[in-house]
Amino acid sequence: MTKVCMITTNHSPFDSRVFYKEAKSLKKAGYDITVIGHTNSKLEKEVDDIKIVGIEKKVEIKSYLSLLEKLLKEALKINADIYHCHEPESFLVAIYLKIFKRKKIVYDVHEYYIDVLPLSSLQRKLFLGFMLYLVEPLFCRYTDAIITADEGIAKRYKKFNKKVYPIFNFPSFEVFKPSNNQDMKMKYKDYFVIMYVGGMSEERGILELIKAVHKVSRTYPLVKLLLLGNFGTQDFEERCIEYVRSNDLTESVEFLGFVPHTEIPKYTDAADVGAVLLHPTTQFMKTAYPIKLFEYMICGKTVIASNLPAMGKIVKEVECGVLVNPTDIDEIAEAIIYLIKHQEEAKKMGENGRRAVEEKYNWDKMEEKLLKLYRRLK
Repeated sequence: MTKVCMITTNHSPFDSRVFYKEAKSLKKAGYDITVIGHTNSKLEKEVDDIKIVGIEKKVEIKSYLSLLEKLLKEALKINADIYHCHEPESFLVAIYLKIFKRKKIVYDVHEYYIDVLPLSSLQRKLFLGFMLYLVEPLFCRYTDAIITADEGIAKRYKKFNKKVYPIFNFPSFEVFKPSNNQDMKMKYKDYFVIMYVGGMSEERGILELIKAVHKVSRTYPLVKLLLLGNFGTQDFEERCIEYVRSNDLTESVEFLGFVPHTEIPKYTDAADVGAVLLHPTTQFMKTAYPIKLFEYMICGKTVIASNLPAMGKIVKEVECGVLVNPTDIDEIAEAIIYLIKHQEEAKKMGENGRRAVEEKYNWDKMEEKLLKLYRRLK
């Protein structure tokens, strides 16, 4: 049995792409899978016949060497045939295993890291700069395969290696199926519910969404915004919470924090609309295929989405929602009001989205590509 070890420093071992899609797909196909990931404390257990190793991560730059040493130690202990790494830090470990242990390695690039560079802390900026401009271009040439989360990212890596395979982060039917959670539906039955799920930061349009809901609530007091996810910075969290508090929006806006991937469908079932309001940053203009868009669609929910090139094209073609300027609060509010007033049309948009995911934008399609790639690596 071929042994595969997935290594990640910035993601939980139970990350939706890492565990619920790639690891589970490979396990189902008969591979022996171990996932090494970032946890709050050291962890070793088995979940769904997949071995999990959690390594506590520190954020200081001086602790990166210690982190890489721990990752390497655990990776060597597993002695896998293929090492599948998920970001620049874990790529360093994989490079060592390639050069000194002759192991096969897969580099899975989730983001266009060069565009993330300006948003990073100084310490991470120095590290990423070193990796992305010096180390990565060199060693990508010797990587057995590079997986990217979309075509935009793939363009950069095809300069270094011809074996680049875009495998989109589409939702899995196994996880995203109707929850039939009546308690959640009853809790929000009197409200028109808008939801957002994912990391919460300024460039993801969270504050604009809150302000738009505030504006809508003056006319439609039973509008409700559910925010599922952690804030990226304490400063932005404080700004959002202060806006809600000072404008008496505690009945209209709920901060639910991090919700496990398997629990998200029960909130989606209770929602009427899913919001994905990424700002037109360089990063999102190139690579805007957010998983939350397809998760809303697979659950048959209408979307309010940014009018960015990639995402806008999908929403227009599928006719699954309303496109807005994500920085224009009035436009977002108008979109919400339109969907409140035209709920039959909104329902049809949701059905269009669900159908599109069933036919095209689903993990089953991507699983075929992943398994085909792994068969080539054997």
